[in-house]
Amino acid sequence: MGADLYIEQIHRPLIEKYQPLFQAAVRQRDRLPRGSAKAEAAQALVERYYDRMYADGYFRDAYNATGILRRLGLSWWRDVIPLCTQAQKLRQDKLRQFREMVAHAPLHLPTREELKQEHATVTESGADSLEAWHRYYRERRDQLLAFLDRAIALNTNIHCSL
Repeated sequence: MGADLYIEQIHRPLIEKYQPLFQAAVRQRDRLPRGSAKAEAAQALVERYYDRMYADGYFRDAYNATGILRRLGLSWWRDVIPLCTQAQKLRQDKLRQFREMVAHAPLHLPTREELKQEHATVTESGADSLEAWHRYYRERRDQLLAFLDRAIALNTNIHCSL
């Protein structure tokens, strides 16, 4: 589970283009014997169309140890839902307010023990090292800010599925 944010004017055309292809690829894959080479190739096509549907105008933040909002001391429910319209949209004024909240919130980088308590894999070095986790959170904050800035620059709303 997680928060899914969409810049609809960017995301909707991708869905319109790739969702029919994705659905056809799923149907084709499901007709093939599981584990066969053809089924694996069909699965690769399913994944390619899925990735293309969500390649742009989309931001996801998980409700687990990888979530950036909680590292900022913010909550999708407590802080963001009250900014949304009944139709789950962040309009420009509230979008700017949310952007400022993210930009000015202190980033609480977890300790090794905190990550382990949240069932995250933490190693001494490599992709799951504490340093890598800290880099990940900094990058996620930057990605969220860039996503919000893009919607603001386009003078559009963000649809929030929280």
